[in-house]
Amino acid sequence: MASAELPPKLARMSRGPLRLLGWGVPMGPLRLLRTRGRRTGLPRTAPVALLKYDGRQWLVSPFGDTHWVGNVRADGRAALGRGRRLRPVRLTEIDDDRAPRVLRAYRHKFRIVPFVRDAFTTGEHHPVFLVEPEK
Repeated sequence: MASAELPPKLARMSRGPLRLLGWGVPMGPLRLLRTRGRRTGLPRTAPVALLKYDGRQWLVSPFGDTHWVGNVRADGRAALGRGRRLRPVRLTEIDDDRAPRVLRAYRHKFRIVPFVRDAFTTGEHHPVFLVEPEK
């Protein structure tokens, strides 16, 4: 399965939030997601927008099957947070009747972000993950 690539402009822009979040600077709903590389086993980190909806926490991939999505599908475990405060979590992909509601809430909450608006006009598949504490 091939991973979707981020648009080049967005890939360049994500370096700033990645660095600031790594220093522990609060950036609203943005968090660092640290996964284990599915091929190398090395830690991989990406900035993601955490959605709080219906009393739970969710991650959505606006760009489809990206590298972090493939890593999560391979392992299911990750760490989420900012700076040195990353908490272990379990991510479960949701493809039942909750997914469309979560996608709608995600689009509504982050509609002001241009790349989110653009990503949801393509009709591409957008994986949805439920975030739960690691047991």
